[in-house]
Amino acid sequence: MEELNEILQLIEDTYFSVIDNDKKHEILSKLWAKYYKKSKEKNLTMDKAYELYLLGESESYIINQKPERISVNNLDLVSALSSIQDYINGIKNGITHKEAEILLQWAVENVRRNLELLFINVETNSLNGFCELGQALSIMPFEKLGLKVTKNTAKYCFNFPFNHAFGTVTFPIYENDILKQETYLIDTTYRQFFATVRCNEGRYYTKDENLRIDTAPDPGFFVTDISFSKELMKKGYTILNRETAILYGEPFYKSSIKLNELNLKNNLSGIDYYNNIISEKGEFLINYSDLDGLNIEFPEMGNKICGL
Repeated sequence: MEELNEILQLIEDTYFSVIDNDKKHEILSKLWAKYYKKSKEKNLTMDKAYELYLLGESESYIINQKPERISVNNLDLVSALSSIQDYINGIKNGITHKEAEILLQWAVENVRRNLELLFINVETNSLNGFCELGQALSIMPFEKLGLKVTKNTAKYCFNFPFNHAFGTVTFPIYENDILKQETYLIDTTYRQFFATVRCNEGRYYTKDENLRIDTAPDPGFFVTDISFSKELMKKGYTILNRETAILYGEPFYKSSIKLNELNLKNNLSGIDYYNNIISEKGEFLINYSDLDGLNIEFPEMGNKICGL
């Protein structure tokens, strides 16, 4: 017990040390891994470990990327919304990539501003636990516009054992006399899967703190394309194709594999991450009553304007 307490004290001291994120992650990931392995070996769990687990949620990240805050120009937003309406009414063949980007930027910033109304610091918070709200606030406005959307869960798409909600929207992109249906994946709380407290080898040797089931490191631990993950955390969305579906989905699937299954589930080639995402027929996981006072429509679709 004394050895475990010493490790936990080092973790606490590191939390309050003035060092950069990468160094802090390096130290903490080793300490947490050591604690979890020793705890399993001794068959002991410490109350202080759970307290530090909660305290360390937003302390450091295996890949650190703050969100990009974009205030969309109102005239540009109105123009993009008008183009969508003209497409729906058969007046236009589609919209441009730039107009799609404007709508996506507004939707993501809408989530971030609404979270701030709930006193969440989106610059530093991991946003763990806010995925259902993030999904609803980002996808509902597009659904109300009449665009094709999906409401996804990582459990359905990637066999991920814990709750995570995200979604997609498909735009009619018309450029150079060619109409293409382009789909974007939107995940405004993706950063939660990169917190050091769950991105360390030790997670194989413990149980999830809330569900008390065998666990594994979070998806961030398995990311191979750092630039992709940073871009998604920064922007809150990414183009969805077969390549990006793998970059997004495969770490979730790897995170579903427990220690005793590592040698049994090493063939990932047969998983169609792209099809799993675009074919899901799920619904929102949050009640409309929980969204009261929050903005779920583009400005000209309702009375609540987000002030962008």
